[in-house]
Amino acid sequence: MAIVGAIVYGLPKFLSWSLNTPYPMAAITSGSMWPALNEGDLVFIKGGLKKEDLKEGDVVVYRNERGGSFTIHRIVELSENDFTTKGDANFQEDKPTPYDQLIGKALTLSGKPLHIPYLGSITVIANNLKQ
Repeated sequence: MAIVGAIVYGLPKFLSWSLNTPYPMAAITSGSMWPALNEGDLVFIKGGLKKEDLKEGDVVVYRNERGGSFTIHRIVELSENDFTTKGDANFQEDKPTPYDQLIGKALTLSGKPLHIPYLGSITVIANNLKQ
């Protein structure tokens, strides 16, 4: 039991340290990033980025104005003061977001976001219960 506790407590701490962010993981809570990411997938987030570290096509995580929740979408445009994203399955782009709202970008493997299917489902269920 102590080993499980150490893993549950220690893994997020280790990931926060190694990925340079207090938010090393995030769950996909909608279908907006389909087919690259599905609802319930868990993505890993690399933090500590500057705007020079970003490029169009990166999947990023940023804090929303409304309620402080996170959005995970793909960058479609970079400008001097902000960036614009769009969910892969969405028809419209999101409003431009200032760089100070950026949490990080999804880790990639072979050019695709590294994710664990279904592991974020607990977050999805909890969000649905709140509504």
